[in-house]
Amino acid sequence: MKLTAFANLLTIDHPAFNRNTVLLTEPIKELYQIVRHILLVRESGCCFTAQSGVGKTRALVLLEHLLRDRMPELVVIRHNSWNQQVSSIRAFFKHFLTAVGHPELRGETFDLRHRLVRRLIDLARVYQSPFVVLLIDEANAMRLEDFLFLKDIYNELDREGVQLVTIMMGQDPDFSDVIGHLREMGKSDLISRFARRRQSFRAFSYKEDVASIFAQYDSSVWPAETSQTWTQFFMPTAWDAGFRLENETTRFFDAVKKCSPHSVHKVGFPARQFFTALRRYLTVQHHRDAPGVFPSSEAWDDAVDFALLADSIAEMKGEAKRAQGRPR
Repeated sequence: MKLTAFANLLTIDHPAFNRNTVLLTEPIKELYQIVRHILLVRESGCCFTAQSGVGKTRALVLLEHLLRDRMPELVVIRHNSWNQQVSSIRAFFKHFLTAVGHPELRGETFDLRHRLVRRLIDLARVYQSPFVVLLIDEANAMRLEDFLFLKDIYNELDREGVQLVTIMMGQDPDFSDVIGHLREMGKSDLISRFARRRQSFRAFSYKEDVASIFAQYDSSVWPAETSQTWTQFFMPTAWDAGFRLENETTRFFDAVKKCSPHSVHKVGFPARQFFTALRRYLTVQHHRDAPGVFPSSEAWDDAVDFALLADSIAEMKGEAKRAQGRPR
């Protein structure tokens, strides 16, 4: 099928190809349920760790949306610890003030700190929230100063009757090294308050993980003013003949098992490569869509191979082994 320039443009703009599109995956649903329970039982926080490519940042983006939507009385703030260290404590406070939407970034360190605390307290009062929920991305880049800052903020809010709940997301084995460094410095109080509870944010591992995403492609509509589903956009002829992406779940898993027979359920596979494979599959089928033509099982072999899924799974296995040798 030869694409027109307009169809090419639509393909580029499609949500399936937009890096800002975040789907509600099974691991993200599990993440939300854990965080919800932590809030209900009044825990001070939880640390989630995952390997590279699993989708940690996008998970926090959607977690923020879910918390705001389902628990609208909460004050929820998302903060990135950066992979490059902040040059000064003043720059750190300015970065944090930006995260909470404060317009005034001038002043000395004491003023910035006071302004930040007051902003958090004011937000809690406006929302009548017993919590300030802080979502921290790239927690594997945190330093001692960051944990001491969290302790100060925790104590300040506690005096005002507001509980700070920190939800950290970091990459392992690096985050385990951060905690090990705190332990070496005798900072067990910081570990106890902010990093005692550790959970894994898992990679895709099960057929249900893939089927739920494929089902969203079969039901999500784009462009919005049409009734055309994502799958239908790429394969209109096959769609009219009864093709549904959700029915391809087993074929996809068969292709993954061919490239990595013993590791799918043990370590899973990263979201980054999974969506690369899916985009490859849809793009190829978009060109091949024609009456009487249905995708063969080899189409998934090609997509999985193009996405370098075998290499990614092997890297995840190596990272998992290294993480096992680190103290928690």
